Amino acid sequence: MNFAKITLSVALLGALTLGMADDTATQSNNTNSGIDAQITKIQNAPAQERVQLMNQFKEQLANMNVQERTDAIAQMQEKMQGQAQSNMKAGQDMGEEMHKNAQDTKDHAQEMGEDMHQMTEDMIQEHQAHAMQHMDQTQRTNQMQAGDHMNHIDQMEHQNNQTQNNDFSNRH
Repeated sequence: MNFAKITLSVALLGALTLGMADDTATQSNNTNSGIDAQITKIQNAPAQERVQLMNQFKEQLANMNVQERTDAIAQMQEKMQGQAQSNMKAGQDMGEEMHKNAQDTKDHAQEMGEDMHQMTEDMIQEHQAHAMQHMDQTQRTNQMQAGDHMNHIDQMEHQNNQTQNNDFSNRH
């Protein structure tokens, strides 16, 4: 019977110990998830509110036992470092994207400059071709006018000679 009492006592003590350990683990998990939620809230808060939330977090840390406090601080450091690395990566990605956009813009501007240069060259050649055509047309017009003028002078001289011949014949 003593043996049965001892066995029953050990079994009861084991059950109580396991139950308390389970309560402690549950409480620790609840504390960890509460700390996670607080840290996330601190990270996402505007600057003014972040100061207040951080002060509240410090008050809670002061009320914790050493192990809980150590775990909470480690958890916060881990989350903050993760966020800092995430922010740093995002900044690097943004910098790379901005560099690529700047290079694309530079390339596009250079292409536009080359296109404008080609368009200018084409316009100059077209203008020169029109100027040459105009000069040719003006030269032909001047030659025709000069030819007409010479013909007119020849006709006038011919008429003048005929008139003089007629006068001479009439006098003789």
